[in-house]
This record gives sequence, C-alpha cells and structure tokens, in this order.
Amino acid sequence: MKKTYNNQEKTFTNVEAFNPVFNKIGWTTSTAIHPKGNYFYKDILWPVLPAEHDQDPMVMRKLFDTVDKVSTASRFLAVRYDLHVPAYSANNAVVECFLKLLFDNLALIYPKSFVSYVWVREQTAVEPQHYHLLLLMDGNCIRHPNKLNGIVDTCWKNAGGAKVWFPKNCYYFVTANNFKAYTDLMLRVSYMGKRRTKESIEKGIARVGKGLRKPKMTISKKRTSPIHSAYPVTATRTQEPQELVNTTAENYSGMLDKYFLGEAVLPTFLRKKSHYELYDQNKWWTNYAPRWGNQRHNYLFEALITGISLSDYASKYKLSRQRVYANCRCVGGQSLKIIHWAWHRYRFLQSNSTLDSYLKNNRLRHKTARRQLQRKPMSDYWSWHFDNYYMHFWPCGWTVANYCQQHNLVPSTARRYMVDFPFIGLINPFVLKQWL
Repeated sequence: MKKTYNNQEKTFTNVEAFNPVFNKIGWTTSTAIHPKGNYFYKDILWPVLPAEHDQDPMVMRKLFDTVDKVSTASRFLAVRYDLHVPAYSANNAVVECFLKLLFDNLALIYPKSFVSYVWVREQTAVEPQHYHLLLLMDGNCIRHPNKLNGIVDTCWKNAGGAKVWFPKNCYYFVTANNFKAYTDLMLRVSYMGKRRTKESIEKGIARVGKGLRKPKMTISKKRTSPIHSAYPVTATRTQEPQELVNTTAENYSGMLDKYFLGEAVLPTFLRKKSHYELYDQNKWWTNYAPRWGNQRHNYLFEALITGISLSDYASKYKLSRQRVYANCRCVGGQSLKIIHWAWHRYRFLQSNSTLDSYLKNNRLRHKTARRQLQRKPMSDYWSWHFDNYYMHFWPCGWTVANYCQQHNLVPSTARRYMVDFPFIGLINPFVLKQWL
C-alpha cells in the first residue's frame, strides 16, 4: 500500500530514541560474517550481505563503481556514516546542502585529496527517511577519520540534519593489493545495496547518489618523469610575471633529445612486447594484471612511433580506459602526438625521398600526415613567444592556456607551437623547436 503524507510534515521530537536499521558489522568481526549472497562485478564473484533476491541492482552497481574508481590510488580511506533527519521530506535537499558544505570544508583542510562518495536513502514504515553514506578519500592525505568525523557531524547539522551515527570501527584503510581489506570493505558497504527499506520510497525520489570531487591542482617545484610512477605531475599558474624565473635552453635536457640530435634512431616500427613484460600473472585480482610501469613506458614509445591515443591504446591491449587514463596520462597524451609528427618532419627532411614514398615506406595512413609533413616552420612572431614561454613561464608551471590568457593569444593556434609537456625531462623544447 502506497504511503501518503499530508501537507504538514511529520516531526519527531525525540531524535535520540531512533532505533533504525544499522549496519553493525565491525572491523574485527567482518571475517566471521557469513554473507548471504554473491555479486558479480568485473569478472569477480564478490561475497555480499544481501541475498540475490534482496539486492537492488542499480544501487549495487553504483557502490562497486564508486569504490573501483578510487582503487587506482595507492591507498585510500573509506568511512561509513548513518545520517538522520528530524522530519520526513519528499526530496533529498538536505543531502545536497550537506555535500556542498562538506566539499567546501574538505577543500580547505585536505586540498590534495579527492573526495568520492555514495549515499543511499532508506525508509521504514514509522520513521522519517535516513541515509547511509560512504566517503572515500586519498590515503596519502588522511589515514584516520577522527578529524573527518567532526567535519561530517558539523556539516550535517548545519545542513539541517539531526544526528550522525558513527558505527563502531566505521573505517577501512585500503592499500594497493590488500585483497582482504578490499573484500571486507565491499562486504561491509554491500549492506547499503539491499532492496528492503527502499521499496517504500515514493516514485520520483532518488534513492541513491554518487559523485567525485577531484583534488585541487598544486604547483610542483620539480616535475620528474612519471614513466615508472603512478601519478601525474601537474601544475597551475601561481606566480605573477614579476616573480617568474629566467631559464636558459641549457637548463633543459630530456630522454628524447638524442633522437632529434642524430645521436640515436627512433624505431620506425614497434617491437611486439611479450605478455610477461606488460602483465603480472601473480596479482590477487586477476591472472593478467597490468604492469603499469611497463605499460607507461610502452605507451610512450607507441605514441611517439604511431601517434596512438590513450583510448586506442586501451582498446588495443584490452585494458580499462579509466585505468589507462589514470596511469598513462602523466606520460603525455596530446604532447606525444605533437612530438610524433615533429619526429616525422625531422626524418622526412633528413631523407632524400619524395613525400609519397616517405608516407608509403613509413606506413603513415593518417589523413593529416601529408599536411603535417608539409607544414612550414614557425614565424618569428611565434618563435619569440616560444622562447618567452619556455624560458620564463613553463618552469613555473604555467600552462599554454595560462600564457595565452596573459598575452591575449588564441590557444588553438598557440598549441601548434607551444606544448604542455607533462614533465621536465621528456625533451628539451629548444631541441624540438625547429621541427615544430
């Protein structure tokens, strides 16, 4: 029978007297719990609390997707909360207000951490709705939720909520390859995906929500090669022109300089990498787990030789596109394609072959190959901006977009000659200059 409410909100004066359905699974007792069902996610059959007939498919999918998205981090903190309201409402405005306040506070206290969340709305016959919340943050920025709990409690009450209930042992600190902690976490949060207590929610009211707030980008004094590192090194404009450094061309050196100086030859075609080089067969989650350090190195040279994009690379090696972006963007995406065409212009001008024969011999089937190889060198105008950008602005973390805004340039045109290289040490821009 459908529940109806009159215009007057039903209020509850004794908030402390609530006896809601809580997830009472603790950290020390989780291994003794007997799951009632299984959930199939990404080729793994996970033990979960709700039986198959009691699982809400949409909610379960969102729960697993949310945790999977942050699992690319080397470590992360997951915390469970139960949020209560003083009166029934036919919307989730209190949660939206709470999340806005929470993001604003966490951005100030933990600016380098991502904040991922998923919440579910539950409803019983005699009480107002309550919410279960799973909050996930970067374990390199926060390891224990003691301070976080106070922030959540304050934000919830400021948003109009009544009470935050903190389950005993409510947090999990999950590190890379820790299968037990990961399994315990998924068993714990799978409770949020049960069908009962959600069936009485009126039609049109959302019963689940999820989202992710990325960390604020901060400047790095020294950007190093990420080829064997899992994290991109990025920077934003933080200095004004009068504070910019003065760098000479001699200060730059990169791993690709030797190819443009004639000291080495970049292979025309790729050597097929063995499965052992690119995959680890001893990882807990699958027999064929990517070796991301080797994948980054392989993607670097594939992009230079073939101009392959990140999405095409993921398809070629049957990898998750999301994980490829997370692990390989730091090597450089668009910048590698620009170097790819600069390399072919260099090779073409050094050869004595015609344009058609060069395209055929190097198997350049791209539609833009002919136009790229016939491109004229940059003018004196752009040469001055090139020198100015890389000598004064790029070392301080200014992007091409920042520089264009400062000098009233069109970014799409400027990017033909100035490149947001992902890290210092990839290539000396001044060595590459004549081939741009």
